[in-house]
Amino acid sequence: MPCPECRNEFQIPKNGVAGLLIRTHGKEPKPAEVCEACSTEELIIPATVYCVDCSQKLCRRCSVPHMKMKSGPHEIRSLDAISSEYRGGDQYCDKHRERVRMYCFDCRANVCSTCCIEEHKTHNYDKIDTVSEEFSRSIADAIEPITSRIENIREATAKVEAQATKMLKNIEKTEQKLRFTGVFVQQIFNCLIDGQMTDLLQELQLMKLATEKEVKSQTDTLKLALSEMESFRRSSLELRSKGSPSDITQAANDVHARAKVLLETYVIPSEYHAPSYTFNSVNIDELLLRDRHNVIGHLVKSELGEASGNIISY
Repeated sequence: MPCPECRNEFQIPKNGVAGLLIRTHGKEPKPAEVCEACSTEELIIPATVYCVDCSQKLCRRCSVPHMKMKSGPHEIRSLDAISSEYRGGDQYCDKHRERVRMYCFDCRANVCSTCCIEEHKTHNYDKIDTVSEEFSRSIADAIEPITSRIENIREATAKVEAQATKMLKNIEKTEQKLRFTGVFVQQIFNCLIDGQMTDLLQELQLMKLATEKEVKSQTDTLKLALSEMESFRRSSLELRSKGSPSDITQAANDVHARAKVLLETYVIPSEYHAPSYTFNSVNIDELLLRDRHNVIGHLVKSELGEASGNIISY
């Protein structure tokens, strides 16, 4: 609706006039604590107490009938004495406008007492405060394997990165040997060496690029898994520590479902071994006898850290 003073439109709070801000000349706006029973748009009556049974902020005059109910006096507390759980975060039933206090297991939903009697009377339900403690424990159980998996993936990521560093040093060492042999053989086969050495160096660089691409793919996959799992654990821990009971019960099933998806999607990867490249120099005597096309040697690919294995020659 438009502001009666400046005509700018603003959103009416869900809890009505109690959620509006009071602005006085020369002061910053501050939240209003107004009586929810007798305050109107024209007349604002400050609230001084809170009725726990009715979840209402009341002035002293409006609180009197609540203390003289036939069914028994309501619990009236001073606004200064009530905890934050009474001031905000409560969920109210859209249909009956009363505080949601129950959780229906059959419908997986938070409901009010009237809903339990009218629509959920044959269902299995319990108090939200009680259920949230159980759901909080189940969320902790769901987070536990994620935490373990995160540590495993961290270890796998570290190993892949270590293999990558080892591979780069191996490439550098192999390149040094290749260059040295090339210079040595070049003294004998000056014309042939220049062309073939360039081809082999280009081939080695292509192997390096291909291996780095493979390592990056492995690392990116692991880091993505780590990021999603850490984000899930953070949000779940925040839900447990800062969420209201209603928030916890409302989100518990989604947390379980997400944890299951993460565990199925990101399994512990097998140990990664980056390829190893060596340079086998040519035998000059054999070269002079049989192989006049390859004059300096071959590049051989194997896996780092393996004593033996399949050798792929290029």
